[in-house]
Amino acid sequence: LFDLGGETSVTAYAIVGRMLMFALFPVFGVTQGFLPIAGYNYGAQQYNRVKKTIYTAISYAAGLATLVFILLMIFPEAITRLFTSDANVIAQTPSAMRWVFAATPIIAIQLIGAAYFQAVGKAIPALLLTLTRQGFFFIPLILILPKFYGEIGVWISFPIADVLSTIVTAFFLKREVALKLNTNIG
Repeated sequence: LFDLGGETSVTAYAIVGRMLMFALFPVFGVTQGFLPIAGYNYGAQQYNRVKKTIYTAISYAAGLATLVFILLMIFPEAITRLFTSDANVIAQTPSAMRWVFAATPIIAIQLIGAAYFQAVGKAIPALLLTLTRQGFFFIPLILILPKFYGEIGVWISFPIADVLSTIVTAFFLKREVALKLNTNIG
């Protein structure tokens, strides 16, 4: 970012990064609350409860993520002003924030899906699905897209990684529910 947009871009990223961490805390909270409930019911072979817990957790986490998304889409400049009074940063950060948070409403599927595999003791799928966003998609995208799109390539790497990791996780979660939770009614 420094090479593409200087200190202003780095500052914008710092603000967006703090907002990513802070704004998604409620979604992470739902995910952490989901883990023991899903794990307990899976261990008790109450597979209908596990399915219900998955859908409930995704619904609540997606609702919270959508609320965060709406607030950040409507008030990015006001949020930026909480962090700085630098006019250049205030001018650049709202656009970056909108790009970074563009796929926020669907992130719940990825987080709950990866957490499900952790809750039921499937460590390898849980690890791989957790790594899909940051490791498998985001890092390659952040290295490739700026070469073609400049600074905007950095910002669009975030929602593209979110969408791709959500698609992968949704596929595996749906398959797991169909194969394991639907065939073993408890």
